[in-house]
Amino acid sequence: MQRPSLHVRTLFISLTAFFFLLCLVFWFFIRQTEGLLVEDAREQAKSKLELVLWLVREAPDRPGLAGGADPGPQAGASGRVTLKALPQWAADMGRHLGARITYIADGKVLADTEVPGPETAELEDHAGRPEVVAALAEGFGTDVRTSRTTGRQTVYAAMRADNLPDLPDGIMRVAVPYHAVTRDLARFRGIILAALGVVLLCGGFLSLLPARSLTGTIKELTLALKALGDGDYKRRLYLSDREFSGLAEAYNAMAERVGKNVAAIEGQRNRHAAVLDGLDEGLAILCPDGRIASHNAPLARLTGPGELDGRLPIETPLGPAVHAEVAAMLHDPRAPAATRRFTLPGGRDVETKLVPFADKRGNRRLILTLRDVTGQSRMEANIRDFVREASHRLRTPLTKIAGYLDMARDTLSRDPARAAASLEAATRFSRDMEDAVADLMAMAAARFSASMDRPPRTDVRRILENALREAAARRPEAALPRLAVEGDGEFVAAVEPNGLGRVFALCLERAAASGDGRPAVLSRRDADLDIAFPGALELASPSRTEGHGSRLAADFISAYGGTLVPGENGTLHVRLPLAPAIDSTPA
Repeated sequence: MQRPSLHVRTLFISLTAFFFLLCLVFWFFIRQTEGLLVEDAREQAKSKLELVLWLVREAPDRPGLAGGADPGPQAGASGRVTLKALPQWAADMGRHLGARITYIADGKVLADTEVPGPETAELEDHAGRPEVVAALAEGFGTDVRTSRTTGRQTVYAAMRADNLPDLPDGIMRVAVPYHAVTRDLARFRGIILAALGVVLLCGGFLSLLPARSLTGTIKELTLALKALGDGDYKRRLYLSDREFSGLAEAYNAMAERVGKNVAAIEGQRNRHAAVLDGLDEGLAILCPDGRIASHNAPLARLTGPGELDGRLPIETPLGPAVHAEVAAMLHDPRAPAATRRFTLPGGRDVETKLVPFADKRGNRRLILTLRDVTGQSRMEANIRDFVREASHRLRTPLTKIAGYLDMARDTLSRDPARAAASLEAATRFSRDMEDAVADLMAMAAARFSASMDRPPRTDVRRILENALREAAARRPEAALPRLAVEGDGEFVAAVEPNGLGRVFALCLERAAASGDGRPAVLSRRDADLDIAFPGALELASPSRTEGHGSRLAADFISAYGGTLVPGENGTLHVRLPLAPAIDSTPA
């Protein structure tokens, strides 16, 4: 259940307190008024009682006798009321005064306004009535109670009546109906309730004003605090109330300090983020459950597209191997920092370092450092392949050269012609070794440049022209094909130039050996460069060619996205993708 607002609670508490206060005031006024009305009724009863006694002692039996009227049967010889006529006199006088008149002697009722004369003897003894007892003791007494005779609430006033003419000594009592007091009290109660209702409404309205002012101040303070939480540190709080002015000043000072501190923290965080993003290594903080809490930009570049925060390593391109290493280190509280090498699912080689640490709650966390070693791994593999290939390719020419040189040394004095043939063979094999070294260097350069993010831009036409000149210089007797260029502009490809020159040299050697006589044609085909070498089709079929030339050509060209395509009449087409146009000068 939603809790009521402060405005409603303040208004409710104010009205409740005001209501109870008014109820107390109402009760006090009613009690006081009731007491005054009862006292007034007693005074009226006493006045009527004194009047009745005076009439019995001094006046004729009833009004009108003083003017010469007939006293009737109520009066005696002296014109006064007799004991026999007393009941009728009491009845008549009670009607005139609007009160009940009772005469009591020795506890017996001799006359009563409400009871006919013959029946008064049947009334109970009145000697024990409180007002009668008080009158006998003190001469006068009053009481308020329900009458046993009439059954109505009544105010009684009794006074001792001694030495009355023609009457025995006794008590004269006058009873006034209490309903007059009740009627006046009810009327006064209605007036008081109406007045208190008006006061309650006015008080509620007046209490609403400070409540609205208070809730307005609290609302303004709440909005200011919310703005502060949302990052609005320039907002200031202005409160007109003197009681809240200190709070406004404290808030404004706090907002200014918080703004400065947050700006300093933001600046420091941006500097740290710039430092972390400027690293070559990817960094990540791992939670106790192995999930990535945060990371820097290089890690996202290393792993590729995809969300990393909040994920397990197995759910990211880091793969199951890194996930297993992380899980093992998190479950072993004594595991030290460790460095491992992994190959990510995308084929990228990385070196990871996991460093454990404990957070402020004592939970074990990890710092993951990821360094891309793909180039280093490829370089190491290229070096191993180069050494193995060099050992294989150079062993045979060196053995042959050493053998022919030994033969020439042994036969130089005995058989100069044979020695000259041996030296010529050694020279020929030295050229083969030179070609093998060139092939190895071209392949190594191709592998190195292929591992680079951006291979160099190469002018294919210039490389082809240089290959023709070098081939002509090395083998002047060979019938090398001439160069034909179709199209204008540059012929640029993203390829390593030295290796490309070696492939062109192999193609020119095959073309010269075939004796085809057709020119080598350089042209553009869609988005590719096409170089057609007549008679060099053997390079596209390694099974038909001895040696390593065809494998070198195929591996080198494919490393840069190119292909060797067989053509018609023994023509070999070397296809290379055109390099995108940029402002840099080609190699």
